[in-house]
Amino acid sequence: MTGSNPQLQQSSDYKVVIAYDFGTTYSGAAYGFTHSTPPEVFDIQNWPQKGGNFYPKVPTLSVYPRQNQPGTKLSGRSTLSDWGHSAKKAMLKPHSEKKNILLSQFKLQLDESLKQPPLENGLTPVQAVADYLLELHEHTLQELSRSFARNYHPDTFCYCLTVPAVWSDKAKNLMRQAAIQAGLITPSDPPDRLILVSEPEAAALYCEETMTEQVQLKDKDRIMICDAGGGTVDLIVFQVNFANNSKNDNTSRAKKRELKEVTKGMGASCGSVFLDHRYQELLQSKLGDKIMSKINPRELYTMMENFTGAIKPEFNGVDDHFVELPRSVRTEDIPASVRDLDEEGYLDEGMLQFTGQELKDKVFDPVIDKVLALIEEQYQQIPDRQLDFLFLVGGFGSSKYLYQRIQKVFEGTKVNHIACPAERAALAVVRGAAYYGIQPQIVTSRVSRRTYGISIHMPFDDTLDPPSKRVVKPDGGIRCKSRFSIFVEKNDELPVDHCIEKEFWVYYETEKTVDINIYGTENDTVPRYCDEPGVQRIATMSVNVPEMKGVQKNEKVFINNRMYFGRTEIRVEAEFRTGEKFNINCDFDLAFK
Repeated sequence: MTGSNPQLQQSSDYKVVIAYDFGTTYSGAAYGFTHSTPPEVFDIQNWPQKGGNFYPKVPTLSVYPRQNQPGTKLSGRSTLSDWGHSAKKAMLKPHSEKKNILLSQFKLQLDESLKQPPLENGLTPVQAVADYLLELHEHTLQELSRSFARNYHPDTFCYCLTVPAVWSDKAKNLMRQAAIQAGLITPSDPPDRLILVSEPEAAALYCEETMTEQVQLKDKDRIMICDAGGGTVDLIVFQVNFANNSKNDNTSRAKKRELKEVTKGMGASCGSVFLDHRYQELLQSKLGDKIMSKINPRELYTMMENFTGAIKPEFNGVDDHFVELPRSVRTEDIPASVRDLDEEGYLDEGMLQFTGQELKDKVFDPVIDKVLALIEEQYQQIPDRQLDFLFLVGGFGSSKYLYQRIQKVFEGTKVNHIACPAERAALAVVRGAAYYGIQPQIVTSRVSRRTYGISIHMPFDDTLDPPSKRVVKPDGGIRCKSRFSIFVEKNDELPVDHCIEKEFWVYYETEKTVDINIYGTENDTVPRYCDEPGVQRIATMSVNVPEMKGVQKNEKVFINNRMYFGRTEIRVEAEFRTGEKFNINCDFDLAFK
């Protein structure tokens, strides 16, 4: 846990950037120094209880004691007992499933559109994420204490936390709340001490930083990033722009590189965990309900580990794979449809065979087909369909079979080159987030994914507005309620930290607090009213009306409402004409479905 210094207000005051990629199946951490030239990023690869595992990230796993166990409180929630590699080892102990609850893939809980079942032990999604982030954070600080970063006070640390591009504004806000609960920052810290970075954008920064010379990126080249992770597959397209820093030197080292977002990024929940789900369904169909009911959770966990650790990363669409059946499965219980095919190798010495074809048909292709459709959809949004490079990153992005399928469909026809970083592909997102924290100015503009506005009263139009929306104000004016006052339209290109300011008024002393409701829509047309289909309230800002000398009751009091766009999160503020700014409590209460 670190304290905070309220005097730190500018990003230039921060000396160390710590980046976290909280993933569905694995999480990573990296850090760098804001003053280093050229920027250099260091990975955290030493994880507790890692053993002989050479994968550079740590499993996103948490273990809690069951509430009905001796020593646990009946009221309140239990505390985290193991995380990461130690959580995996804890669940391999005999009878562990009776004593403990294993949480996996709980990042998906923050995406309300997936409608995940509630967590056990009364945990909320924010609590579960915060518990894990706390352990991840404290271990990272321990690692930094052994590096050059120990020369800096924790108050000079800032943070970058990655989020899927597909997430709603509510989901991103929940992630920020979890980071606050975990102690990364405090509620009183400046907003820029924690920056949420889109996962595919972070990956784009990594590829641009590390592969410019390798693939010889040129001015105006378009790059698509396909960040295929555990839960989501996110896409983004950037144009690389080079600006010469010296009139006499045209080498790439003398050029300032900038990234301009070409289309609004998109994503979908079709990551590698959905391969796991389909594989378990295939097991169920091959062995039948009777045998599956006899396989205890520890044995099933071991079988799934075989798939995720051996079959999934090496699958090439051709080779057959064999899985050892647990001891609780008796040969005579195996369905005849499987047992009778011994000569074909379906069952041999307790090994269950999966042919390459059935793995393709039942497990891999249904998920990868969704990835291909997503890439095609993103490609169709690119102006003039110019795409020079497609970079595959993320754990799922290093899949041989995924690469083969994408190459067959897109290379040479819709994209010139498809590449997967040879080194640190799994760390592309977290390293890119650290690069962003060091030099955020590299991204110059982004494309709005939604239309945003606020609900206000506007002049009533008898020819357009229904009588139900007609209201008479204290000054006698006739207004139309619930009008959508637009700030940003979907697909608008927005410079980073783009500010849009609008003025409206309230009637003095009619209410002590003014609620400013922010609405958003993914519809392609701009709504007239805030209660139209497809328009949802995404946040409410509560602004306290100050005491004003010389202002009479029911007199108009003007408020400037500012919204800052162009980053992963929307920033909002309000200011009365007194010149005094007020803190705004922003309650993100709805998500896009």
